[in-house]
Amino acid sequence: MARHRDKARTKTVPAGARVLRGKEETETSGTLQLRLAAVERERDELRGELKRFEARVRRLEDAQAKVRERIAWARDSLQNILAGRG
Repeated sequence: MARHRDKARTKTVPAGARVLRGKEETETSGTLQLRLAAVERERDELRGELKRFEARVRRLEDAQAKVRERIAWARDSLQNILAGRG
């Protein structure tokens, strides 16, 4: 009678899916640590990018406010000129 270890495998399992017993937890833990570190780096990069974009929005809002002030000044000046002629 053949022993279990001598029998041919009936299921085909990809090599990447095979895990040695006892090392599964260590490998999973290491993989999770690597993924966590990658996610933390991405989070930090996104926070930096967000700060840059917020600063850019503030600069654009300031520029827009200055443009509105100039247009209002020009309109008032033209109205004063036209009122003086009438």
